Amino acid sequence: MRFIVQLSRIIVGILFIISGFVKVVDPIGLSFKLEEYFSPSVLNIPFLMDISLPIATFFSVFEIFLGILLLLGVWRKFTILSLLITIVFFTFLTFYSAYFNKVTDCGCFGDALKLEPWTSFYKDVVLLILILVLLVGKKHIEPLFVKPFNIALVSIATLGSLIISYIGINHLPMIDFRPYAVGKNLVDGMKQAEELGLEPTTYKTLFTLKNKLNGSSIVVDDKKYISQKLYQDTSIWELESDKTVNIIDKKGYEAPIHDFYFDCNGEDKTSYYLQNEKVILFVIPFVEKISSEEITKLNTLAKQAKQQGYEVVAVSNNPIDNIEFDMCFMDQTTMKTIIRSNPGILLLSKGIVKAKYHYNDFPSIQQLDQKL
Repeated sequence: MRFIVQLSRIIVGILFIISGFVKVVDPIGLSFKLEEYFSPSVLNIPFLMDISLPIATFFSVFEIFLGILLLLGVWRKFTILSLLITIVFFTFLTFYSAYFNKVTDCGCFGDALKLEPWTSFYKDVVLLILILVLLVGKKHIEPLFVKPFNIALVSIATLGSLIISYIGINHLPMIDFRPYAVGKNLVDGMKQAEELGLEPTTYKTLFTLKNKLNGSSIVVDDKKYISQKLYQDTSIWELESDKTVNIIDKKGYEAPIHDFYFDCNGEDKTSYYLQNEKVILFVIPFVEKISSEEITKLNTLAKQAKQQGYEVVAVSNNPIDNIEFDMCFMDQTTMKTIIRSNPGILLLSKGIVKAKYHYNDFPSIQQLDQKL
């Protein structure tokens, strides 16, 4: 029993630390995921959407805190009970997401590792079992070091997590796991499976049909529905269209970058900007939150950049007043993925991301020139 408990302790502790770290690096990304869960179409608790960032920050730091406590063997009862409550909550969320196909990525490991809904649920079930083992065998969990040293390690880890989180919120994530990270080639990231000679992901549609004669319901895929004309007999079967879902039939390659599209007054200028050697891209996913002072700073940088031969363009999902440079429309989710700042600044050269800047680290034209 002692060996099983110690093995469970190591696995759970390390996983919680890793899971917390990839989220504490980018708490804004987790807050976007929580907004999905809290939205009216999922859990319908919209009042939590306004505080999703504090909640995301707390959970990210708390995961690391619990993982450290477990590995060090500090505060056993509090640690195991907290782990149990946390994993029960996460297991509920991942089951809800998988069963109702509401949120297709749980955000368990941030943008570092994408898990399918059911995979996330099974992962949480395994963790739940391991934590129950810890609960039963908690007497075998002993402090790793003397108390003062354990407390010092916990304090340092917690403070470090808070600092990393602060940087991720007020500047940019220290580690960027997204396909728009500095050094990434956006053109390559947009290539489809067929262009790369790879097998693409295929999907199938599941239809729910209600038998009008006996009231029973069945679920059939699109191939079976089309091939067997019986199911299309409306005198017997009624299609419950609100229950129609699309699921993955066979997992294959999917381009990491999608919906990256410059809609400039109805004209697709994506290729134009990705082929240009000097492009400054202002990303503004929330126009309503932009101040006149921020617009003035963007206009000033844009004017200086144009004089140096740069192409300057902003992307948003709504019109922007009082700007003195080109503007195009882009999907809001894509913009939130590109950069965790509103506004955010990207420097592109022939589709390669040369630099990214949070508004709090607003660059000068000289800094941009140096990056090229």
